[in-house]
Amino acid sequence: MRSAVCSAVCSAVRSAGAPVAPGRSPREAFDAHGQHGQALVLALVLLFAASIGLFFMFSTGQVSATRQRLDNAADAAAYSAALWRARVMNYHAYANRAIVAQEVAVAQAVTLVSWARYFESFTGTAAALTAAYPPIGAVLAISADLARATATLTEQTAVEEIAARSAYKSLLATSQEILQRSVDTFGLGAVANEVARANDRRFFAFALPDAQNFTGITRRYTGDDRARLKSVVDDSLDDFVAGPRGMDLTLWLLPSLCFGNPLVDPSKWFQELHKRGGTVMTPEFDRWEAADTMALHDWRPSRGFFGFRGCNSTTNLNLGWGAAEAAVHPDLLEGRLQANPGDVRHNAGAAMLAEATMLARSTPGFAAYSGIAEVRELDYDALANPKFPVSAVAVLARVDGDDVRTANVLDVGVGRLRLSEDYAGGRLWSLAAAELYFRRPADASGLIEYASLYNPYWQVRLVEPSAAQRAAAMAYVR
Repeated sequence: MRSAVCSAVCSAVRSAGAPVAPGRSPREAFDAHGQHGQALVLALVLLFAASIGLFFMFSTGQVSATRQRLDNAADAAAYSAALWRARVMNYHAYANRAIVAQEVAVAQAVTLVSWARYFESFTGTAAALTAAYPPIGAVLAISADLARATATLTEQTAVEEIAARSAYKSLLATSQEILQRSVDTFGLGAVANEVARANDRRFFAFALPDAQNFTGITRRYTGDDRARLKSVVDDSLDDFVAGPRGMDLTLWLLPSLCFGNPLVDPSKWFQELHKRGGTVMTPEFDRWEAADTMALHDWRPSRGFFGFRGCNSTTNLNLGWGAAEAAVHPDLLEGRLQANPGDVRHNAGAAMLAEATMLARSTPGFAAYSGIAEVRELDYDALANPKFPVSAVAVLARVDGDDVRTANVLDVGVGRLRLSEDYAGGRLWSLAAAELYFRRPADASGLIEYASLYNPYWQVRLVEPSAAQRAAAMAYVR
């Protein structure tokens, strides 16, 4: 029976074309063939599992790599957006310092005109007094002519100087406002997106609204608030312009009318030369005034209430006078001093002559002055920390899930081999933040300097996003 079965199996194997190895019985050949088929099933199962693992590892690697690139791009975008804000703040500082320089130049121009007119009148007076002495009179007459020509040239130069400085100053103030508008949420979003796309064309980034965190850090100083800029300008004037340009000189060889009076101080026995001068900005911040006067003062006897004879100072001779003004409108060229720069009215007569000269020689060019500029500065009243304020910028970057080259996106695998990714809102997201702050350079002196918009020391650093920024970002992730 067994041989019959074996014969039948052997015939079947032969008919199937299965070779029978030498030395093996047909049964052994049959058993070996069946074991080979079972291993193939196991291999197919293992191959299926390996394929799923391979697809998973490939997709995970692609997601991780894209996420890392997205995080780096978000950091770069946030830093760049904050850096643009820092550059705008530093531009405000440079512009403010340039505006201060223009104001100082206008004050210097007005001062030089006043001094030139004063010197012209002084040389003219000296020439008239020495006319009786031909050698000295001739020299002083030539000096008076030179002084007159110098005064005319100075006036012409000052007119052009005031007009040019005022125009440039107004241009700087306007440029501040233009740049200020570029650092709002939209402007920063454009910077952030440009940086993100430069890292990868698939990325998109935008700045989160900061609830006026930056726009509220500065403001435009107008009206009476311009007193702060005026104070900076006053502190920047040189000693000659700032004044006072005063001097008291006792003429020991020229006795006064009180000479020999034992009841008064001996210093009053001689006449005195009083020089006064200065340059000031009027309280309305729309007018620079400069004046210089010199007069010879005599001491004259006076009788008091009880008959006591004292000595009073009186002007004996006006020797020199000059004044100049720069105003925002021709109507303000009044030809009189609204202030008393350097106490010039101490020489009352010379001051009146200076006003007359100013009225007679003022030109419309002196009305080209634009007044103390309206500049942008820190809004100290609105700052939580006026000494060391900060301003944060938050940037949210994303990439569409379809742009992440996973196995699913590449259409690799079918059926159960096809894996699908579940992103928040169908996108990968990354939140980054940077902070604007004020600090002196590392190589500067060790002095502590508080924040201002007069030194370009605004810098940027990456920071951890705050809870508020994270909450704001969640509104976009859906």
